[in-house]
Amino acid sequence: MLVDAPIVRDVMKKPSRTFRMDQSMPEATGIVARSPVAAVPVVDENGEVVGLLTEKDCLRAVGTWSYEGVSGGVVKDYMSDLTVRLTSQMDLLSASLAFIECNFACLPVIDDDRLVGRLVRHELLTAIERWATEINKELTDRVTATSAHQRPSAIPHMLKVVGSATREQISQIFKKN
Repeated sequence: MLVDAPIVRDVMKKPSRTFRMDQSMPEATGIVARSPVAAVPVVDENGEVVGLLTEKDCLRAVGTWSYEGVSGGVVKDYMSDLTVRLTSQMDLLSASLAFIECNFACLPVIDDDRLVGRLVRHELLTAIERWATEINKELTDRVTATSAHQRPSAIPHMLKVVGSATREQISQIFKKN
């Protein structure tokens, strides 16, 4: 059996932080600027994820502030809507489709409307590559463990033998097996 597809829970990280919708945007921008991830989940008063504050959102806020000459506002004024969801039980290929559907480099992992982790697009790609390497190793091990007459590499040899044999000889070979 081929290596099972890993699931999001296997590669996600714990959520490092969240923002409240009413949190000061200048404060949040500073936090995102110092963060190792490109997006931070935004939660409502019940702790449910309602959006993301991304680096792009922060740049948009800075641009607005520079043209208006006034900084301020709160996170809900600039955050991005979250249109895709990851769950901890989702397989990595399904998670990759979620990343394709959005422009976020980091997505929250949500189970039962609660934030349980985060997944960065690059970490997902790394995990898929690791999984592909495991599959290739398993396939190589299977071929190595298979006897020579069952290997696909034996086919050219069989064709050579069949091509140099008479009809009677070939008939005898197939009667024996």
